[in-house]
Amino acid sequence: MTWLAASYLPTAMFSLKDSQATSAAGKSLLVPSPYAVKTALIDVAVNWQGVAFAQTVFKWLGSLQVRSSPPQWACVTNAFIKVQRPPKNAEPGNPFKPTVAFREYIQFEGELRVAFEVSSLAKTERQTLANLLMRLNMLGKRGGFMQWCGQANLDVLDAAFVTHTGDDRQTLSGAVMHYLDDYGSKMTWEKLSTFDTAKPDRMVVSALVPYRMVRSSKRSTLYQRTG
Repeated sequence: MTWLAASYLPTAMFSLKDSQATSAAGKSLLVPSPYAVKTALIDVAVNWQGVAFAQTVFKWLGSLQVRSSPPQWACVTNAFIKVQRPPKNAEPGNPFKPTVAFREYIQFEGELRVAFEVSSLAKTERQTLANLLMRLNMLGKRGGFMQWCGQANLDVLDAAFVTHTGDDRQTLSGAVMHYLDDYGSKMTWEKLSTFDTAKPDRMVVSALVPYRMVRSSKRSTLYQRTG
C-alpha cells in the first residue's frame, strides 16, 4: 500500500459530534472521521475550481481509505452552551426557542496527520489530492482551523494512526474506542449536496484511537497519545 499523509497544526479548538449523537448532548470525537475529512476536501475543491471540478474529485475520492493520527496531547473541555432550536409548535414570527445543549471542545498539542491510501489513483489524481490537502485549513465544526505543515508518502502506517476494523492490529498500551462514519457504497453527489433532500449514505466502522486517559475531572479530560 501507498499512503499520502498530510500533517496539520491545530490552531483553534476542535469539535466534531458523533454522527449518531443527539442535538442536545453530543460528545466530540477525538479525531476527524473519514466522512468529515472527505467532505472538507470536497468543499475545498468547490471553492478552488468550482462544482464541476469537485464532482470529478468526488468520483475517486469517495472510495479511498482514510486514517488519522491524533496529536500528542488532547484536553477535552465539557461545556453547556445556549443554542436556538425550532420548537414543536412554533409561534408566528418566533421560529426558534433558546435552550441548553452539552458540547465538548478539544485543545490539541502537537500535529494531526491525515493519510489517504492512494495505490489505486493515477498520477494526476494523486497530485490533485496533494493540492487539496495543502489547501485544507479547517476540520470538524466551523472554526476548527488547521495549519498545513507538509506531507509525505508512506509505505506503512505506524502505531500512532487510528486502527479501523479489519486493519492489522498494532500493539497499543492504551486506546479509546470510537465509531467513525465514512461514505457508504451508495453515496452520490446528490446525497452529499446540502441543496438536495436525499439523505447521505454513511457507513460506520469501529476504530481504536491511540489515546490513554491521563486525568479527568468534571470540567475536562486529558489524553496522551500512546502510539
